[in-house]
Amino acid sequence: LTSSSSHYRLFSPTNMANFSIGLLKNVVEEIKSNVPAQDLDPAVLLAARPGLPDYALPIELPPPSHPLRERGMQLLWVRSVTVAAAIVGSANLKLFTKFDETFERLKADFASHPKVTEHLAQYGDFALVRATEGELPGEMRMMPFISTQAKGTEAKETIPETHSEAKRVFVGVDYGRSDVKCAVVDADGKEVSTYVTRWWDLPDGAQERQYLDPACLNSIDKPLRCLGEGALEVVKSAVDALKESDQSFIIAGLGLSAAGCVRDGKLCGLPPVFGGCDAVASAAVLDHLERCVLEYLVERLGDRFGSTVVCHPEACKTMLVNDGDASAMWGAQGLDKASSSVAGCSEDNAAPEASIGLFLSCGTGLAGGIVKEGGYVCGGGVLEAGKLIIGLPLEEGGVAPKHDTLLIPAAAQGVAGTQRSFFNLLAARGGERIEGKAEQRAAIVAMQKRPLDEEVRSIFECLGTWLAAFVEELSVYLPFQLTHVEAGGKLTDAASGEVMLTKAKEALKPLGINSVRRADESEFGQALALALAVRN
Repeated sequence: LTSSSSHYRLFSPTNMANFSIGLLKNVVEEIKSNVPAQDLDPAVLLAARPGLPDYALPIELPPPSHPLRERGMQLLWVRSVTVAAAIVGSANLKLFTKFDETFERLKADFASHPKVTEHLAQYGDFALVRATEGELPGEMRMMPFISTQAKGTEAKETIPETHSEAKRVFVGVDYGRSDVKCAVVDADGKEVSTYVTRWWDLPDGAQERQYLDPACLNSIDKPLRCLGEGALEVVKSAVDALKESDQSFIIAGLGLSAAGCVRDGKLCGLPPVFGGCDAVASAAVLDHLERCVLEYLVERLGDRFGSTVVCHPEACKTMLVNDGDASAMWGAQGLDKASSSVAGCSEDNAAPEASIGLFLSCGTGLAGGIVKEGGYVCGGGVLEAGKLIIGLPLEEGGVAPKHDTLLIPAAAQGVAGTQRSFFNLLAARGGERIEGKAEQRAAIVAMQKRPLDEEVRSIFECLGTWLAAFVEELSVYLPFQLTHVEAGGKLTDAASGEVMLTKAKEALKPLGINSVRRADESEFGQALALALAVRN
């Protein structure tokens, strides 16, 4: 695949190689078909979480000495990683099992994968202990829905009388590894302005910004400056769009969509986006990042806008959610319409008839959130979608991309509809390995300008199949039926993106997922969702 606007040879048109990954669902079927039910080890993995009963996932395993025992132990290992790192976010695990060998093997697997336990340390000291039958909860896979209104920090004070006539505006900021996107809505919820910038630094003595990978920023004040300046720019655009002769404005809410693990409205540990910063030195800012962005604005409003724009921090609602939940909050606005063909909807959170949507942001990595009609977001965990393990490597030397932090192969981050998955698949088919973000984006744009030929169709149908495989594996961990999947991101654009989503829809329809489509607003949707959330 080549283009006149790009010198890259993306992949060989004669090489239709795929990822070398065997799906976990096939391992489960193999065990069920070859091990008598009375011989199965009814193992259950428990993961502790604050304020709720332990999450519990049953995993039936072959007994010791069975020919499929090793396959079963691999299944237990990767699903345990998924529960701990991708679903719940927990370093406190328990395993119920009939056999000592099963517990000791899982314990050894965690011990031999230090990157996994290092990652889990953000949730506390790692612990894996044996559970008794009496410790098993009454409900497996419990993931309750909570109102989006329960998120965020309400304003402690009302807007002062002196600014009661000021036009209220609400700011949303969404950051990822590639860029910072910002949006402003007015008191009626109408979009007023948007702004996007790549991450940047301003080295000592430099007159112009230097655009770079945010992981190169070595002090937390630098990414904070990028976020704050982005917010100031989008406010400026809003003022230019709305200002009348003597009109004044007040920032009445600021919401932040964060690429990183978020629990109870707080970032956990040091997000990869800020990987160049010192974790200890950054902790005070990261603990209240949305308030720090607000403070950055407040300190500079006078210099930038005089008395035209003001903000009283104590009268300003703030909110921080992870980017997956932000995608779900944006997508929830259209869930009723998208689900209108699904009959028998119910108000019961866990009822299979309810219209429940999975909303994905397919960027460099994979973020996702789940929402039920009425704006109820799935809680009880962290839902770090990119860390979900889809399968097991099939052969030595085959392509089974590893998660960049966990170093576990076959993670959704590298195979399921993301920019990473696109370039990983190109490499598997003999194309060049393209590493730089600017170069990758240029290659994607060049590819999307091409006619939808056989080569392009083939690779996006393959990516659609893997996107569907991710959704099917995610469903294993959920207590309810998904009915709708919506995806946004650069790779979902153009005719090639439609091919990917159509293929995913074909694969998911037999599972009861009747709607798979592209997000209506895939660039600023998350920023707009947060601006709207702090307005309510």
